[in-house]
Amino acid sequence: MPETYRVARLPIRLRGFVAPDTGSQFEGYVEPGDYHVLEEKLGFPTPDVDYARLEVPTLGALDTWVCLRWRTQRYARLLDLDKPPPVARLTFSEEPLAIDEERLTSLLGAFRDFRYELDLARYPWVLPGIVLPLAPPAVNNCCTFVEALAVKAFADAHGSAFEWDARRHRQMMVASSEDYFSPVTAAVESGMAIPAPSPDVPPHPWTLVQGWRNQWRSGHTFLVVDHHAATDKVLMLESNSAYTLDGVGYRGIGNLRDKGLLPPARWWELEDVWTWRRVCATYLFRQQAWLKVRNRKLSGLENSTR
Repeated sequence: MPETYRVARLPIRLRGFVAPDTGSQFEGYVEPGDYHVLEEKLGFPTPDVDYARLEVPTLGALDTWVCLRWRTQRYARLLDLDKPPPVARLTFSEEPLAIDEERLTSLLGAFRDFRYELDLARYPWVLPGIVLPLAPPAVNNCCTFVEALAVKAFADAHGSAFEWDARRHRQMMVASSEDYFSPVTAAVESGMAIPAPSPDVPPHPWTLVQGWRNQWRSGHTFLVVDHHAATDKVLMLESNSAYTLDGVGYRGIGNLRDKGLLPPARWWELEDVWTWRRVCATYLFRQQAWLKVRNRKLSGLENSTR
């Protein structure tokens, strides 16, 4: 039988509390979505009410209690979902626009000294088809980092066979409200990536993710270098000003300038490295595209037992 996990499905925003008691300290709002259930108290403290403690990474304590039911009024449903199997690891050996992973990793050194700056971001090099502000100063943000790294790698590998222009750049910057997942759209339409089967499926090596904490506020563009199926940990490569980062680095590990260009061996055993489940619970609205990257070695997982 498939392994299952318990979630609470919230159709509306609910208040979160320190204890299973609406009279206890208010911790913040839990937005609509699916949340992993850490603990249940059904018919507690009276038969009229049900509570559940949910994993909510957007709150400071990372978890909170919500009221699921009051008498006949039900605010959320508890569901047992099948744990998705690990994704098949594609080789992209027959893909004409695929690149070797070394194309990406050889560029990481240029981002070592970059720090995060949301509004005045710059690029370490020229990209085809567009005019961009170049460093110094060495500052970037999440969108400009992913664009600079991926587009440079694919353009260097394929030359004129890979096309990039101002429209694609605007997509990477999420410049239009017509498509809130436009970085994913740009990656797929340019030929750099294929669309993932769903937003929830565990990510493939070198996945580009566009996520939103709310609809449509607090967006973030980042890369998942790999997913360790047994622990559900993800190696996230990004430019950020949070989660031990100020600039480019691996989430929960540190900046490239401090920790080096390579992730630690057995990074999936580190406590502060995020799980995919936590990513999904943080970025409730998200899409992903799988970059066409072959000959992968950086994560240490490709030829290991996962």
